[in-house]
Amino acid sequence: MDRGRVERDHKPVSIFSLILLILMIIVILFLVLVQNVDRFSSFFGSTTFKIIFDVALVIGLGLFIAYIFTRSAEYNKKLEAMVDRLQKSNMLLQVLNDIQSSANANLDAQGLLEASLEAAMPLTSSLGTIYILDEDSGRLEPRARYGTETPLQELPDFGVGEGIVGMVARNGEPIEDSGGEGVAHGAGMVRYALPIKAGSRVMGVMVAGTTKGQYSHEEKTLLQAVSEVLGNSLTNAKLYNLTRRALDTTKKTQGYLESFIHEARMGVMVLDERGTVMIINQEAERFLGAQQKDLLGHSAIEVLRGMDTRGQQLAQGFQGCFREKQGYQYTQPVYDDPATQTVLVNVFPLFREGGELIGAAATINRS
Repeated sequence: MDRGRVERDHKPVSIFSLILLILMIIVILFLVLVQNVDRFSSFFGSTTFKIIFDVALVIGLGLFIAYIFTRSAEYNKKLEAMVDRLQKSNMLLQVLNDIQSSANANLDAQGLLEASLEAAMPLTSSLGTIYILDEDSGRLEPRARYGTETPLQELPDFGVGEGIVGMVARNGEPIEDSGGEGVAHGAGMVRYALPIKAGSRVMGVMVAGTTKGQYSHEEKTLLQAVSEVLGNSLTNAKLYNLTRRALDTTKKTQGYLESFIHEARMGVMVLDERGTVMIINQEAERFLGAQQKDLLGHSAIEVLRGMDTRGQQLAQGFQGCFREKQGYQYTQPVYDDPATQTVLVNVFPLFREGGELIGAAATINRS
């Protein structure tokens, strides 16, 4: 939205409305003088003036009605604009809720990527491709696409710094241009590529392409919000897979998991199948206002119930994981950190490949 349009939207009155208001005030002042000032009344007491007076009265009423009509039309336009913005905001919220619901349902990274494109691309009339950075090869590999029949294996991969996809991964900032690589059958399209981040770390790149011209501010906002949700959800999916493998396989993998959790910027708490606290990092301790020695080896639900609102709400989430085998997400206001207003808490159950419940975990993201 450009600055000129914003200024026009916020003018208190239009020029035409202002002119009508001034004329109406002049007529009213004239009528008051005629009615209340004796020398004016005697001077203008002729029949001719009475006719002029009646005409002036009609004109005054007409101006007043025109002023009211004009102001009503202006307010109606503003109301329509507000309704349009509200509808777009609700649409954005619905898309983000759909993506987050998909993430909470199964924490499957591939399914999450496909669901995100299916939810967002139709709203922007776009084709879409998501590239994920492979940690072993250091290349951005195509993992999901929307709007084309081209198989993923026929799409090119990119090194960091190569093409629009690689430049976004290197710089960590969105890029919009016209071109072809990065979107299947994208030659001649306007492309908008943006990073998928977990904190400050780039995990991948989402590229949208359209033939309808430049992306609007609202469309870019939608795509940016989708990339942010993807970054957090992919981190949770990775944590889920690491945690499940650690609880189900070797001690070596568990050591890697503990190292990953303790170095993570988000708060993490992991329980075994009995609900006993196995791992908790410093960020989670900070959020709960507790220490590892008071939690490790203890029943998480019992200990958390004895804490304040933060601990009690987290206990309810873990209880739902074990009873209903379903994930739980909520936001919690924060008052002890001036740089943070809320935290997003995700609680989810952990299963073996066969579907057996083997524990639960929680992630705590400050925003």
